Amino acid sequence: MFPNDFPQNTFSPQPGISVCYTRIPDIINFVFVEAPDPNYKRMPCQELKQKKFSIPFLSNGELATVNGFKAQKKQIEWICGRFALKALTRELCCPTPLSDIKISYHEKGAPFLNDYPDIPISLSHSGDYTAAALSLSHRTMGIDIEKIEKKPNAFFMKTAFTQREISHIPPTARDIYRHWTLKEAFLKYIKMGFNESLHMVEIIDNEIFHHGEKQILNSWSRTIDDQYILSIVADPQ
Repeated sequence: MFPNDFPQNTFSPQPGISVCYTRIPDIINFVFVEAPDPNYKRMPCQELKQKKFSIPFLSNGELATVNGFKAQKKQIEWICGRFALKALTRELCCPTPLSDIKISYHEKGAPFLNDYPDIPISLSHSGDYTAAALSLSHRTMGIDIEKIEKKPNAFFMKTAFTQREISHIPPTARDIYRHWTLKEAFLKYIKMGFNESLHMVEIIDNEIFHHGEKQILNSWSRTIDDQYILSIVADPQ
């Protein structure tokens, strides 16, 4: 499916779990007949039709969802995340046309594969990257990727972390964002997203606590291009 030089990056943090991260501009160049305006992140939505894509990977229902978004940035991020997850799914467990791979959502927003509901999946995007994960071992997992911006201000720190967490996080932007991605990955792991209070989850010395109770989980973090942090939380082997 991919040309030999397509720059997708796949790794397995533990047996049975595969994670793929890809630059959104590379996916754009691969799936669109004509690339969107370079300033798409600041533009309103555009109506997208099947003929705008060089390969068919969205169902008509998915296309209707995309055309319901108000901003083109949201459209592109959703399209690229959907492509990354479908491509990973087809490669690992579902040798069918991409447009036939259907993805739905649980009540709290966690995605699942319609035809393989027992195979956990997870999605995330930030800046120029999108990331997807799939667990053929059927172990629950969650991922999150974030661009490392400047060090967050005090208001963000108090909103995102408990005082106990703040006292344990090294005061660098990279470490703060690593803790943030681990927290978001865990919220995806429990299929709650931001439906759970951020202060109910704590990352202390690389250990995860939920409502004060230590969670027996595996977690990993990886730096990408010295600008992004990708974290994964999963059931242990």
